[in-house]
Amino acid sequence: MNEIVVGLAIAAGVALGGFAAARGRNVLDQRAVRRWLAKNTLDEPGESHVGTTEIAKGAGIPGGRVRHACIASRKIYRASGDSDQWSVWREELQSIYEKRGMLSV
Repeated sequence: MNEIVVGLAIAAGVALGGFAAARGRNVLDQRAVRRWLAKNTLDEPGESHVGTTEIAKGAGIPGGRVRHACIASRKIYRASGDSDQWSVWREELQSIYEKRGMLSV
């Protein structure tokens, strides 16, 4: 009986440790992605959103973990029209014509 209780306690400890490690890694990934986005994007038309692949290459985090970190973070916004574009500035993509106006030919 005593061996069963010890076994269950060890299993619960291992499961809790695994959960804590995964949660900690996700928090660190979110922070790394936010910092990378803040340094490498601007709150300017055409400069505010980047794709998951570009973030993964720049931040040195695998694409699946980048996507998970972006979805889990409230401070990282997904572009409304394209699910692969992320920003720390805004959700909607800005028009490149917003700042300079329409060009006439």
